Amino acid sequence: MFRHIPGKWISTGTEDTIEAIRFAEGELSKTLPIYHKIPTLEEFSSKFFSEDRYGYRNRNEKRNLHYENKFYTSHQARLDTYIIPEFGAYLIDSITDVIIEDWLLNLLSKKDGKELSDDSKNKILLCFRIVMHEAKRKGLVSQNPADRVKMINATNKPRLPFTPVDLIKLFPRDEFELLRIWQSRMWAVYFLIMRDTGFRPGEVAALTRESYVPEYRGIYSEQSVDYTNRSVKKSIKTTRSGQPYKVGVLSQQTVEQLNKHLLDIKNEYLFTINDRMLIPEVSNKHLRLSAKRADIDLLGRTQYSLRHSFETDISGKVENKILLELMAHTSYRGEYDHRTPAQILKQLQPVCEILDKR
Repeated sequence: MFRHIPGKWISTGTEDTIEAIRFAEGELSKTLPIYHKIPTLEEFSSKFFSEDRYGYRNRNEKRNLHYENKFYTSHQARLDTYIIPEFGAYLIDSITDVIIEDWLLNLLSKKDGKELSDDSKNKILLCFRIVMHEAKRKGLVSQNPADRVKMINATNKPRLPFTPVDLIKLFPRDEFELLRIWQSRMWAVYFLIMRDTGFRPGEVAALTRESYVPEYRGIYSEQSVDYTNRSVKKSIKTTRSGQPYKVGVLSQQTVEQLNKHLLDIKNEYLFTINDRMLIPEVSNKHLRLSAKRADIDLLGRTQYSLRHSFETDISGKVENKILLELMAHTSYRGEYDHRTPAQILKQLQPVCEILDKR
């Protein structure tokens, strides 16, 4: 089998090693001139998502597509961990959709050897599509074989919000009980702000004293924490689709706790541990422990579920324009709205009066 034609076995017609080698050399002399300029996948995609001057990442920046650094580092990890070890030696134009699909459907985790989740497989396929799209753009392949592989219908459960009862348990009005559950005022304020604003974890983690506007009981975000190196970047997700900032108003409970927290700290940033910025791995771990103290079963929910709770609570109560501004979305995202049909009907009761008078 030749590297540039993987998966196809050719008989040499002999059991003699020397004759077999001569046969192989003869075949290569016929085909190699066609293939010798085609790179292998590894040669083509090495450091594909890095910050090189002329690469994929650089072109995105020039098109004002400012993805988070985690987007690139995660895809590079998928490329290095799964795709290159399997397809690195293949000439890039010899990779077919059939080969990709057969490999993807049975892909096992490199960590524990168990089959990967549907969501993880889809992310790896997306990474493959990006790489092969670039190969097509450069004329190395006539079509993108990864595009011909369908995404897996993921069976993973959607992210659920916290219920109103959960939120009462997590954020009791009694200050002593609140601090017992969260173990410190800093953590209580961190999650209270997330509850009130629907901000993303990285945006809450990067808040500063200046972000707080007490006269309007509000807070705003213009930056976020890069999870890969705990640094602060001067952008948030709305930068490429809307305003370079987002705002949120705070409940009286949060204002009271935040004012006390400001007296306790000396740092510019509101939330640090040993002068280091918070990352989701740390805050999610603290949430799990706090939920246990509040006698709540998380059922797979994370701090991001507070963002879902926020949209569910305000949907139908404010104009869509305000909702989109608060969520920093450019269009309605139904997966964040977990209202039941009964809740929506309750909000639509004013329509009954209109119908009665029609």
